[in-house]
Parts: sequence; structure tokens; C-alpha cells
Amino acid sequence: MSNGARLFVDKVKSIGTLPTVYTKVNELVNDPNCPAAKLGACIANDQAITSMMLKLVNSALYGFPTYIDTVTKAVTIIGFKQTRDLVLSSSVINMFDSGGKDSLIDLKGFWKHSIATAITAKILSRLIKRCDSETMFTAGLLHNIGRLLFLTNPDKVPIAELLKHCRDNNLALYKHERKYLGFSSTDVAEELFSKWNLPPLLKEAAVFHHMPMSAPRFKEEASCIHISDAIVHALMLGNSGDSLVPEISKDAWELLDIPLDKLKPILLELKEKYPELIKLFFKGQS
Repeated sequence: MSNGARLFVDKVKSIGTLPTVYTKVNELVNDPNCPAAKLGACIANDQAITSMMLKLVNSALYGFPTYIDTVTKAVTIIGFKQTRDLVLSSSVINMFDSGGKDSLIDLKGFWKHSIATAITAKILSRLIKRCDSETMFTAGLLHNIGRLLFLTNPDKVPIAELLKHCRDNNLALYKHERKYLGFSSTDVAEELFSKWNLPPLLKEAAVFHHMPMSAPRFKEEASCIHISDAIVHALMLGNSGDSLVPEISKDAWELLDIPLDKLKPILLELKEKYPELIKLFFKGQS
């Protein structure tokens, strides 16, 4: 783990621990005797997370035929672990919702990229029947969290100079972060995920999404995020800060064994679901 990344994360005062509700939810999910009503009541104490969670489960992302009006009902339908992942996603989004005044890019564009990657990862994992689709949505949403910290704290790291250098010379941003800054956005993600005590799967999917075959335990999950990220870059959905489309690892593609005839359904489903999720996250804006 990078000492520079640790010092950087420590300097970002706005990033503390995750909301108490996530910690409590995590404890309840790990209790085999916990009833759904108790987990639902815990989440309902946080209005912002409750609102976001209900919007998500009632969106096209899930496609349930009837409206789910309570958290307890959502827990019963989607399960405990999936509920925990949604609480985590909602917590992080709400954490960054009010920031970004000094950001070097449009934060709405950043989240558009992250949301599109999350949707693509969920679709991809389901169609190829590899990896848990709910976890992949969360991993896709959080895969660039280290980059987000860079872009929203330009006073603490010379990211502006690096962005200009890469754009002027048509270079991939992620390949030059460590050289210019001393540590990378994935180093920051690793430090942040450790600080938040998040599951190893989510950590590896974020930390190794540029080099999925280097992931110690979760190569398939890292490969799923890696390929989804590249697809979203190619479609120019949102803005991660990197202007180039990442090269897809041949080994990652072969590991997931993605049939070429699956690509069109993936793109069509992404095209269908992406606009609704964007409206959901940005309160009706497109």
C-alpha cells in the first residue's frame, strides 16, 4: 500500500468513515438470525439512503412488476447482501453529492461515467453468468473513486498539470499518475477501501480494473469492471477524466469468455436503462 496515497487520503478532511447506517447494516447482514424487518428498520433511519435505495429498486435496473414502497419489502425481494451493496452505493453517492466546487471536471459527467460502467457491469455479469450482478453494479459505481478524490482536491495533488499533459500529448491518464504524482488513483482507492473496511472483492475490482489479471483473488470481477469501463469510454458516456479509451486486456476477455453475439444485447440494454438511471440520480436532468 502506498504511503503517499495514505497521506493524501488523510489530508482529505471530507472523507471520514462511512455513515453509521452502513456499519450497522453490515453487522446485521452478517448475523444469520437477523429478520428482514430489523434490517429494513435500520436503513429507514437514514432518509437520504432510504430514498436513493427505493428509487434504485423501482428503476429499470431491476424491472420489478409492482412498486416497492418500503425498505423491508425491498430487503425481502432482493436479499440481504444485495441490500448492503445498495446501501453502500447510496452512502458514497450522498457523501460526494455536496462536494466538487473545486473539481477539475464536471462531477455530473464523472458520475455519468460511473453509473454507465455500473449498469454495463451488471448486464455483462448476468449475460455471461459470471460474477454476482448486484455486486458488480456497486463495483462499477465505485471503480474510479480514487480518481474522484484527485479531481475534487486539486489543491492537495498536482492533478491539473497531469491532466493537461495527458490531454496535450494524447496519453492515458492512469498510466502516468504514479510517475507525476508519486502514487496512482488506484493506490488511493486501495487506501480508501481499506479505511472503510469494504469487502476484498469490491477493493480488488477497483484497484485492479486497469490490470485485472494482477488481481490476487478476484480476477473475473476485476475483468468485468475492466471491460465495462472500456465499453463506456468507447461510447463516450460521461467523463472519467481520461480522454482515451482504455485498451482491453486479451487475457481478461478470454477469462470471461464473452461471446461476440452478446455484445449487441449488452449495448442495447445499456442504451435502454442508462437514461432512466441518469434521471434518477440527477433528479430529472438528462
